[in-house]
Amino acid sequence: MIHKFIAVAATVGLVGVAAAVGAQDKPGSGKDPQLGRAFRVPYRLTDTNHFLVRVRINGKGPFNFLVDSGAPALYVATETAAKIGIAPPEKGFWTPIDSLEIEGGARLEKVKGRVEDPFQLVGMNALGLPGASIDGILGFTILARFKLDIDLTRDRMTWTRLDFAPPDPPVPTDEDRKNPPAEMQLMNALGPVAKGLAFLIGKQPEEQVAARGFLGLEWDEAGDAKAVRIVRVLPESPAAAAGVAVGDTLVRIDGKPVGGLRSAREALAGLRQGRAVELVVRRGDEEKTLKATAGEGL
Repeated sequence: MIHKFIAVAATVGLVGVAAAVGAQDKPGSGKDPQLGRAFRVPYRLTDTNHFLVRVRINGKGPFNFLVDSGAPALYVATETAAKIGIAPPEKGFWTPIDSLEIEGGARLEKVKGRVEDPFQLVGMNALGLPGASIDGILGFTILARFKLDIDLTRDRMTWTRLDFAPPDPPVPTDEDRKNPPAEMQLMNALGPVAKGLAFLIGKQPEEQVAARGFLGLEWDEAGDAKAVRIVRVLPESPAAAAGVAVGDTLVRIDGKPVGGLRSAREALAGLRQGRAVELVVRRGDEEKTLKATAGEGL
């Protein structure tokens, strides 16, 4: 059973977003190289105050998924699953998923999901309540693999990969699936009811969201002067190709002075794929002008 949506449960700590990247396992160690790493995950707070992040499944997407620790597992809406090319197995309960990529760099491989249309998704999508279409849910079996740090004054969460794989939730028996409890039948009926309401009162218009451009930078404020320092440059990213280095301090973006994280975010808020960006950075006692071309974000 999927409980009502809750944005953050006890497993999610409401603390400041840390920018430091944890230690990685050495190549060839046999462990997932992402263990211990921290990822800055962009999120959107929907009109219904749910956290929405973007993911690719088996290389397809991006899709909008709710972050919901009240859901027991990964759920993929049936329409979304058809776009990806996955389907419920003829026998068994879980659908195998080769790769799950979360915007910001986090990646899981060989996970299990459930192709299903929970009543929450049906109802919310029918009425357009979140202001965006929702393609699925990242539930406990996914979220428990990370430590989530959330600071609502910032535009990104930090997801730190843990060396932990939660067990799958119990699989309902064939009898339970054929004849679910009365309360479950009632909840499942809420989806069609919401569709009927949408027909009567109309669906709220969905906001048009364009895919953001991608530079491959992670930054943080350094000291009381609010200088924005580069703490990570993703390999093979546009920023790396432009020559940006860890430790650089951002001075100007497209001619606009950078006086803190807010001004840096505002300067790149409208960044789109293919746009040229001029970055002036301070490296030691020297200023360098670097030019990058934004790549494709999620």
